Amino acid sequence: MPYKRLTLSVCLGLAALLAGGPTAIVLADDSPAGMDPSRLLDIEQVRASDISPDGKLAAFTVAVNRSLDEDAGGAWSRLYLIDTAGGDPRPFVTGEVQVGTPSFAPDGRFLGFTLKRGDDAKTQVWVIPVDGGEARPVTASKSGVASWKWSHDGAHLYFVETEETPAREKKLQDKGWLPRYYEENLKGRRLCRVPFAWGDQPAEAEVLVQDIVVWDVEPGPEGRWAVFSASEQNLVDQRYMFSDLYLLDLNTSEYRMILDTPGKLGSFRIAPDARHLAWTAAASRSDHSVSSLYVAGLDGKGPRNLTPEGFEGHIRDLVWRDKSTILYRADVGVTTTLSLQDVGEGAPGPRVILDGGGEGLVFGLPAFKSTTKTMTLVGHNGTTPRELYAWNGKGSAQRLTHHNPWLKDVALGEQRVVRWQAADGLELEGILMLPVGWDGKPFPLIVDVHGGPESQESDGWLSRYASPGQAMCARGYGVFFPNYRGSTGRGVAFAALAFGEPAGPEFDDIVDGVRHLVSEGLVDADRVGVMGGSYGGYATNWLTTYHSEHFKAGVSFVGVSDLVSKRFLTDIPYEDEYVHMGAPVRGQWDLMRERSPVTYADRSRTPLLILHGDSDPRVHPSQSQELFRALKMAGHPAVRLVFYPGEQHGNAKRFGREDFIHRTLAWFDWYLKNDNTWDGPMPPLDISEDMELLEQD
Repeated sequence: MPYKRLTLSVCLGLAALLAGGPTAIVLADDSPAGMDPSRLLDIEQVRASDISPDGKLAAFTVAVNRSLDEDAGGAWSRLYLIDTAGGDPRPFVTGEVQVGTPSFAPDGRFLGFTLKRGDDAKTQVWVIPVDGGEARPVTASKSGVASWKWSHDGAHLYFVETEETPAREKKLQDKGWLPRYYEENLKGRRLCRVPFAWGDQPAEAEVLVQDIVVWDVEPGPEGRWAVFSASEQNLVDQRYMFSDLYLLDLNTSEYRMILDTPGKLGSFRIAPDARHLAWTAAASRSDHSVSSLYVAGLDGKGPRNLTPEGFEGHIRDLVWRDKSTILYRADVGVTTTLSLQDVGEGAPGPRVILDGGGEGLVFGLPAFKSTTKTMTLVGHNGTTPRELYAWNGKGSAQRLTHHNPWLKDVALGEQRVVRWQAADGLELEGILMLPVGWDGKPFPLIVDVHGGPESQESDGWLSRYASPGQAMCARGYGVFFPNYRGSTGRGVAFAALAFGEPAGPEFDDIVDGVRHLVSEGLVDADRVGVMGGSYGGYATNWLTTYHSEHFKAGVSFVGVSDLVSKRFLTDIPYEDEYVHMGAPVRGQWDLMRERSPVTYADRSRTPLLILHGDSDPRVHPSQSQELFRALKMAGHPAVRLVFYPGEQHGNAKRFGREDFIHRTLAWFDWYLKNDNTWDGPMPPLDISEDMELLEQD
């Protein structure tokens, strides 16, 4: 098989030798240590941001994981303000809170945001004066606010809430009558409007739309119209595959459908002059991801696809720069771009104004106001987690925040883009992290497969609890993140290459990538492991059964093992049918059995650790139980199944995240470092000592 040569040089800056023990690497005395596994969860990252109308202030939230000695729950999210010219951030709402979607009022005097305080509290919209003072709630939703927007004059707030439980149902629940109806008795999601006035108590909200399930809203600039997305039922599958756009008359509360979108719907925005509507969406019903840019009249007439023909990327989200120009962000390969597109008939194609590859930055859609040239964006790269940056349209983006100062004392594995050819000649790319202090000799490799498959790995900060890349590099592993065919970031045609053919060439691409790294003298072919979550878990299950001879250990997280039962047990069955397989089970029974890892349980000689949240609605936990039982009954001596209580499609709580990291590392160390055989004893079951749980009492 022909292979392309690596085009980036190897960095040999930190001399080190691989050691035999589980810590795996010895650095020079004066060299910084690599990433401690638990410290991955101490990393603080910027999430949402907004910019003031005059461009002088930015508001942003910072996600902070709870510590192990705190009550179980998701990460805290705190609110800060900072001058876009630079300076220290000012804490606005901190402590044990969850703040989201910060948004400046149109006059710039107030800052609105969602806030949840306490585990039993409901999320409300709060507002605080920008020049300081106490925050006050503007909504009093009994079920909590799901999304919200300012009106363009700042006189009102529009928000979406779930309908509250009827009084009779509450009384029955109080008496212990607690049947759980599956996909029946669903609560609606309604669109409401509340006047904004700086006072002690929230004003009474007006319900605008309640006979259809509303997901999001975009108020128009002149106060007469709003556009909202909605579907018939409050189900995630409905939101994914059956959301349409509606035009609402704000004076009469009458609405009508203006766009019957054929597939997945992304963001949508009304032009400043209210003449056009722009949105991002999938190119067709079978397109598995938001990929394309569209524009139409506000009434939905004359829709046009503005995506450049043959565009090898995915357009994700947009904002209007002015009444005739759209600013949009796209994933292109392993980086991101920001482009301008004129919406006029016959206008030239887009112009890239910020190239993440040249900036060395992967970024989200900037916060932008037409009243200022400055914009803020959240960006990251291989050495820096998500921080806030400012950009004035010229030169490079300027970093504003500096979280995690301790990272400067951590040795990180070098990160590079690698490219290879599949067996059929298709050009592929991915990201490779080298071991910390790599000495130039072949290293043990962990292949980390992304989920989706409507996703991709970008050349940014890749280390997180379910993908602890830098913690692995610190232990002497290289980590490979392949963007196999069917991934996003390469255009609609590339994404469609795996349509209707799961676990075919898409996963062969991964094996080809490993062979390429071995042929380059980088990787020890006898010490290769594989891991992944969701569709990446499906890949792991497939590669450790069907392709078992290539992998010495595997860790599967919330992964698929049986395509037939997965279809009937997931909360997104139509998404699975329409964008992945293309047909009902009855028309693909043989193919789905052929491409299910459980079918090949007797072929596996790879030790497999299976991890799953026991309340997962997306990939039912029985998927992991099926594979576990199939392997056990096939005589497999090295399979272990661990459920995380109360966790869903991913671990939200600190304990589950920390357990995942330490258990995964212990599994790979046992088989890839310590050379234990698959038919010998498995690693110790109790990893609490690694997590130092008892020491924290």
